[in-house]
Amino acid sequence: MKSRLAHKARHVLHRTNPRHIVGRYSTARVVRRFADNIGMVYFGYVDQQDDDHRLLRGITVSTTHDDHYYSVGSFKGYDIALTVRRDTLAYPDKRLKDHHWTIMTFDLHTTHEVPHIYIGHHAIRDELLARYSELSVIAFGPHAPHSQQFLSQYTVYARMIHSVEVEQLLSPELTSVVAERFGEISLEIHDNTLYLYKPEKHPSRALLERMMNNGLWLASALDERLSK
Repeated sequence: MKSRLAHKARHVLHRTNPRHIVGRYSTARVVRRFADNIGMVYFGYVDQQDDDHRLLRGITVSTTHDDHYYSVGSFKGYDIALTVRRDTLAYPDKRLKDHHWTIMTFDLHTTHEVPHIYIGHHAIRDELLARYSELSVIAFGPHAPHSQQFLSQYTVYARMIHSVEVEQLLSPELTSVVAERFGEISLEIHDNTLYLYKPEKHPSRALLERMMNNGLWLASALDERLSK
């Protein structure tokens, strides 16, 4: 308890640091301009208890997270949301560490109930997976060989009862493009919403554009596969 209170006090002091304030305003400007350019509505900081805004759930949701630069809108036929989420994670050795994730979501069009899937990039797999211990590693069968690039960068998690459905949805062609284009971005499908996660506190316009373009492509590809 004392450790968490001390960590919170350090976080409050950090927020008053002039360098932090400059970075916060710079990031707000980048996200606002990006949102304005594609017709999204920029809200900035939102309280997760506020019923006026849709809470972005997924693997990073908690009772302690903060959402900043929150923006919502529609683009190229998809309902999209964007935020930078901060949360403090407690590790087994009792360390407390702040994490920031730039998150972009895309509501899938399919009416099919898609199983919960987490495609964790190895760069941030463990810090996110700790929230979903009920998910298991899905080992793809030899009949559908995935690229070594994808297998060396990502691990796929889901409930074992959904393993066959997950294998059918994530084709080798799809995962190959993910490995080539997405970089250190983890993916999740939860409640028929596609989530993209990048461990970044101050996203650049280039990163936001890459997440948008890749997210639109993947959402469309998933909808197409689910329609068959």
